[in-house]
Amino acid sequence: MTSAPAAHRIGAVLGWNYGGALASVLLQLGYTAWTARTASHGAFGAYAIGLTLTQLLGLFAQAGLATCVLRSVRLTRAELRAAQRIALVTGLVCCVLAEVAAPLPARLFALPELTLALRVLGLQFLLLPLGTVLLAALRREGRPRQATVAELTGQVAGCVVSVALLSRDAGPAALAANPPVAALVTYAVARASAASLQLVQGDAVRALPLIRLSGFLTLFALTRSLAGNAPLWCAGRLLGPGAAGLYSRAQLLADVPLNVMVKGLNQAAVPALAERRGQGREIRTAAGTLVDSASVGLLAFGALAGAGPAALGLLLGPGWEGAADLVPALSLLAALQLLYAAGCSLDLARGARRAMGTHQAAVLVVTAAGLLLAWRWPSPVLVVGAAVAGLTAGHTLQLVAWRRAGLIELPTALRSHAVHATAGFCLALSGGWGAARFPGGAALPAALLAMVPVAAVLWLLRDQVPAYRAARRLGLIRAPRPRTEKEEPACVSP
Repeated sequence: MTSAPAAHRIGAVLGWNYGGALASVLLQLGYTAWTARTASHGAFGAYAIGLTLTQLLGLFAQAGLATCVLRSVRLTRAELRAAQRIALVTGLVCCVLAEVAAPLPARLFALPELTLALRVLGLQFLLLPLGTVLLAALRREGRPRQATVAELTGQVAGCVVSVALLSRDAGPAALAANPPVAALVTYAVARASAASLQLVQGDAVRALPLIRLSGFLTLFALTRSLAGNAPLWCAGRLLGPGAAGLYSRAQLLADVPLNVMVKGLNQAAVPALAERRGQGREIRTAAGTLVDSASVGLLAFGALAGAGPAALGLLLGPGWEGAADLVPALSLLAALQLLYAAGCSLDLARGARRAMGTHQAAVLVVTAAGLLLAWRWPSPVLVVGAAVAGLTAGHTLQLVAWRRAGLIELPTALRSHAVHATAGFCLALSGGWGAARFPGGAALPAALLAMVPVAAVLWLLRDQVPAYRAARRLGLIRAPRPRTEKEEPACVSP
């Protein structure tokens, strides 16, 4: 592994992750547009509920092993082999559980078609944990290109098979075929790439210490998943599968860029910060860069709030207007999820497990209180508001903990958030105004055009935007080279 400074390490990996993710985003948007015109609201709702339930099992199947590999100070062949053995066992157990317990959620949500969808989704656990461990090893050893190719190839294969099945039967089971196929192909490509890794043998690794760490990570991820999926479950139980389908389609538009940004930051930051910590080097500068990089989500998802409703209407076609109405609220939720997820990566890298547990407990308590209000007065707005309040509480506690640990200056972090939030609000306001002025097919171009003046002002003031300065520190943006005296034009007298 290279010993380059952490900021440049993060920048190089972010460049590969985000570059490869662009193709993934385009693929997902195209797949969403096609399936929205093929499957019904109810099918989408049943599939979305089944997907969130299997994601809970997936947390146990993967057992936090990928993060264990990413944060390894020096990855050895013995450590990778131990992680794969555990992944094989946890994946097999979770696959069996999914097949056996599939009828129970179907009865709970009164969705008979959910049984088959859950059983199809459960097949992914046979290879998903193994593939995830191999992808983490590739990224830990500085090979993000191979990992990105493996993931993208799997996604393409999953979408192709699902589309072929949907052309014959537009039910939730056809949608559910995507993840198992993607897991199979991703594993095959990642295994071929990982065969060339030059790892030292290292001492034998006992499974128990690895299980202890992965157990904490699994429990923590479980609580995060419960807090994140509870609004969708609440919408499905209170408002029906059709409402869950609308909610899930709107959430997907925000989740596609969110997942790219969260994975990119986590896969780039955790190994670099863990290596600095293992070498006894301070992480304050890298921590500040990570916070600034994550707060750009307030700006990016502000733009999504402005243009997203029109984009989703164009993407999904007629009949999905209720989903478009939820996009602004879910964009705000996605921005807060990015801030909180980046904070979790920072706390994990510095070994602050107790702080992570405290912050997540606050998220759960506040979210649950909000959902109780939504249960009393059923409304999609209250459902989203509960999740927003929970993440706001969790991130506030993160900022206070980092200030006490001397990692950040609280006024500087708040100023960074305020700058990006203000810019994001202006983008959302201008985009929404443009779309309202020209409804129908012209809404999206009008929204984008209305945001141009705001974007122009941001570009002129880019040196005052913390995320732009962070991108320079990471090497993602090349700073202009100062002119030297030799480069000055000579003044020649006639």
